[in-house]
Amino acid sequence: MSAAELLLDLGRLGIQLEADGERLRYFPRSALTPDLLDRLKANKAELLAAIERFEERAAIMEFDAGLSRHEAERLAWNGYFT
Repeated sequence: MSAAELLLDLGRLGIQLEADGERLRYFPRSALTPDLLDRLKANKAELLAAIERFEERAAIMEFDAGLSRHEAERLAWNGYFT
């Protein structure tokens, strides 16, 4: 399973994921099953890279288009999977 598929699964479950340096933070922690935790660990490097690309894309959209951060993140998220 790819990191993109895992991100979609987490989103459907309402689990938010963020990078903190080389660490993954997720919340709510209570929503994470042992299986999801294993998948996070197995895909950690790819997830960190995906989050970095997403954040870069959102920052560019925010600056270039004069969008709010929220709108830029929404568009970056939608564009990430196209």
